[in-house]
Amino acid sequence: MASTTRVPFFGSSKSASKAISLVEIKRTGAALMQTHKACDFRVVEDSKFIKMIFPDKFVAALATHTYPVEVEQDAEGWRYRADLGVERIGYKASTVDPGLPAKIGDPTVYDWDGDGQPAATLKISIPLLPDGELYVVQRGHSILNGRIVQPGKVEGSIETRLFEQRVLGARPGFLNRSPDVQPDAKESRFILTQIADGSSCETLRTAPAKP
Repeated sequence: MASTTRVPFFGSSKSASKAISLVEIKRTGAALMQTHKACDFRVVEDSKFIKMIFPDKFVAALATHTYPVEVEQDAEGWRYRADLGVERIGYKASTVDPGLPAKIGDPTVYDWDGDGQPAATLKISIPLLPDGELYVVQRGHSILNGRIVQPGKVEGSIETRLFEQRVLGARPGFLNRSPDVQPDAKESRFILTQIADGSSCETLRTAPAKP
């Protein structure tokens, strides 16, 4: 996914992240159900000034999601659509306040990634400054819209219906500012490719990169 991030005091930067997930599609009655598990998540293009790092524990904590997919034929071929639903990171859903928590002491905030710190931990690197940590909560809702371009392969765009992030704490403390993240719809893409039965996240992480 591509985005532009505006960080208070540090300006704007464009970045692109790459997620690798293990996906399984099964037929359940008349419906097709898709399940995905995140295997790797990293920033592949970043500004020279601000670099964001997703720790291994962050990636490991990303949930496994299951949702229906639509595959329909039209005049151009076969269309694919998957609504991934709402994902919450760093906090639990609340029926009292549906918005993002505003402080670490909020009862919905918890050690989401199991690293001993509240919420979810992201690492940040800025030249001439000590590396830092951000303790964040996020809420996102994405939809995959694509086409079957050949047997066993789907390509398309990522429609971001919602992306919110709030920094609840930071180390050093002066980093405790919530950036404004704006997804770039034109540059956000996905590819689904059929792989061998029995493949695992380790298989995908160690596979040679494809152009």
